[in-house]
Amino acid sequence: MIQRQLSQWLQKVISRPQIVHIFGLRQTGKTTLMNEFRKNINGHLHYPFQDYIILNKYQSDIALWISEIQEALRRVGEKEKLHVFVDEVQKIPDIFQALQGLYDEHKGRIKFWIWGSSARPLKKHRAETLAGRFISRILHPLSQAEIFKKQTMLPVLLQLPGSLLDISYSQPSNYNRFLSNCLRHTLLPEPFLIDDEDAVDDLLESYQASYLENEIRRENLVSDIGIFSRYLVLSASENTETANYSSFAKDLGVSSNTIKTYFDILKDTFIATHLQPYSKRLRVQISKSPKNYFADAGLAHFVAGHRSVPAQQTSWFGKLFEAFVYNEIVKQVEYNHLPWKLTFCRTKTGREADLIISNGTVSVAVEIKAKSRIDAKDYEDLQYMMSLDASISHGVVISLQGAPLQLDDKIFNFPVWNL
Repeated sequence: MIQRQLSQWLQKVISRPQIVHIFGLRQTGKTTLMNEFRKNINGHLHYPFQDYIILNKYQSDIALWISEIQEALRRVGEKEKLHVFVDEVQKIPDIFQALQGLYDEHKGRIKFWIWGSSARPLKKHRAETLAGRFISRILHPLSQAEIFKKQTMLPVLLQLPGSLLDISYSQPSNYNRFLSNCLRHTLLPEPFLIDDEDAVDDLLESYQASYLENEIRRENLVSDIGIFSRYLVLSASENTETANYSSFAKDLGVSSNTIKTYFDILKDTFIATHLQPYSKRLRVQISKSPKNYFADAGLAHFVAGHRSVPAQQTSWFGKLFEAFVYNEIVKQVEYNHLPWKLTFCRTKTGREADLIISNGTVSVAVEIKAKSRIDAKDYEDLQYMMSLDASISHGVVISLQGAPLQLDDKIFNFPVWNL
């Protein structure tokens, strides 16, 4: 079993009184993570509401659920804490009011752990009833740090050049195959771990259909599921590109406001995010439109209609690689609780830094290149960005080149397998 990075955080918060909410994209392994975690907690209660019999037992009688928990609390004694795990918590909307009441009455004595697969209703009910009573984290698809069982070297990016020698991870012998699997199978745990590509296609087709049915149609989020389905494919095809609401609206025959609503749905269901543009004023005009990123490069590849990994020299592979790197950075920023802000900067003339990473004191410009040999042309835009903004201390190229190198006075190569 792959050890998930979030398990370390779960151990940290076990003594805190707040309700712990784990959320994120469908099928990232939330239930597997929490079932493994609860094995080490004696005397806990577990309510898997994906089981119809268990769901039916409490759905019409939430008072029964409350009384069971109160009775279990009496049995554990005054000095002990009762842990209660609730899977698919959103399936019983009334449970959120019950959670609030139990938490307020027995604060510090009952520790609730909740999670579920329907993101929008779960977030809605949580916000309405549990404000100030919970702490939460996203469980992302698998990270390469988890798969290779290594600590990320990402924090070094803001410490260069002094920490260049700390970037010591050598390229894994199977890295090219790993990267192909990421792009072909996704980093969702089940398809990633399967070798049979026909089985992978079946899983991902089912995943896409389940998303449209359970997250979109069942929740009545859109009036025309067919148009939204086409939007989903268009959005995947434009992965890593700047958002163009008017172009999508024209292609689909809807309003720009409808497209904005569609994107909000993708964001709320953790399918995609927007990377915001750099906000600092520069001497040149820069793009104010955000960039669109699917939460998993392989998922975008599949939803866009592709079924094979493109050659490294192609522009589509470059986009997939950029999306893969961006998502790995997001995972490590969140899992390691790094106080970083991620933006990008593109001038009106097309000069670009794929990422600007800032911690409030130091900023670094990042170029993402799907190349195994970096030359001067690959970091010209980083040099240009640094000339525009003195607060950018250095530039980093994240690439497939095999060694951490100083490429220029303030430009460094960071091999992708160190993320």
